[in-house]
Amino acid sequence: MPGLIDHHAHLYATAAARESLNCAPSVISNAEGLSAALKQFPGDDWIRGYGFHESLCADFGRVWLDSHGPERPIRIQHQSGKLWILNSLALQALGIDASHHLPDGVERDARGELSGHFYDLDAWLGARWGSQRPALVALSAELASYGVTALTDAGVENNGADVGAMAQAFDCGDLIQRVQLMGNERLHPLHGTIEGFITVGPLKIYLRETQLPSFEELVERIRGSHDVGRPVAAHCVTRVELIFMLSALMEAGVIKGDRIEHASVADNDALETMAALGVTVVTQPHFIAERGDWYLDDVDADDLPFLYRGKGLLDHGIGLAAGSDGPYGSMDPWASMRAAVSRQTRGGTVMAASERLNAQEAFALFCGSLDNPAGGYRPVASGSIADLCLLKASWSSVLDTLDSRQVRATICRGRVVYDA
Repeated sequence: MPGLIDHHAHLYATAAARESLNCAPSVISNAEGLSAALKQFPGDDWIRGYGFHESLCADFGRVWLDSHGPERPIRIQHQSGKLWILNSLALQALGIDASHHLPDGVERDARGELSGHFYDLDAWLGARWGSQRPALVALSAELASYGVTALTDAGVENNGADVGAMAQAFDCGDLIQRVQLMGNERLHPLHGTIEGFITVGPLKIYLRETQLPSFEELVERIRGSHDVGRPVAAHCVTRVELIFMLSALMEAGVIKGDRIEHASVADNDALETMAALGVTVVTQPHFIAERGDWYLDDVDADDLPFLYRGKGLLDHGIGLAAGSDGPYGSMDPWASMRAAVSRQTRGGTVMAASERLNAQEAFALFCGSLDNPAGGYRPVASGSIADLCLLKASWSSVLDTLDSRQVRATICRGRVVYDA
């Protein structure tokens, strides 16, 4: 088969997560377990955690971490990727003080003290704790074992330095897969160029419902990207974000390659608009399996039928592809395929059964090209780039199981990079 492509991931964040504490409720079941895991984390320096959800601990913040964690600097990322939670030692280490003028997104409690919550401040915090990039070699090898031969890195702040770092990792053999990088406007001059096997993809537009830009500003960003021939890819996880982006695309116009990332809540009106515009949706069906039980408790009942849709998108003629959103979801594309077919939560509830895909449709979510994620199965033919996935079993057996253990070998550019 053509090698699989993860159409939405965050490579360096995922590599960093491999060296961090997984705080997801699927791993740690309650606040007591989180406290124990923090105290048992090896080393005596910084603890970095990821995947936290407030269902573990409703009052989770600086004060809780100071009381229940070890005496080490701690920073933990919420599963949404939008929030970092820091303890007092971390604030001290970074030189962050409540008496200072601080940017929007730094939360204070009723007394004006820092709660430890930092919203959408990755770049601001990163400048303080340093941005040393983790090694990609282990993660890249893991992806090869799944049959993955290429990825799109969806980082909103990716710039020329990130392109150079990825190219260097590729050249030295730490990175096996070809990578397309989304990113900000600083990548406009590099669009359409190739550095090694690293290419520049769409402009990433990150929308947050509580802090939306002006409509005119969004339209101008889209037009500016289109003017240099670069499509846009918009993060839309709420109804409001999706409607806002689609309205802006209706005003600015659409070019080939424009994408909606996640489309987490998409009702039928939104589907009709996306179909009319001709945009592609890159979604995460495995979130139903990984987070579905929380969605059943936390998401508005009116939104539940429209979460991470599958069949409804295809039936409306909308191009559909999938990505892991790692580290916020599993990097195993086969798990995502199974979730697209079953729509079953960990607790056994089937969510919106009418949105189930058949196994062949689910497999195709990862078979489009980097530039055309929803293009379906790339050809395996003489003259094509030899990015291939060799499977152990018959095609019908593979579709019955959708299991990464069926991968016999992975070939990138004609070279075997994984052999079971």
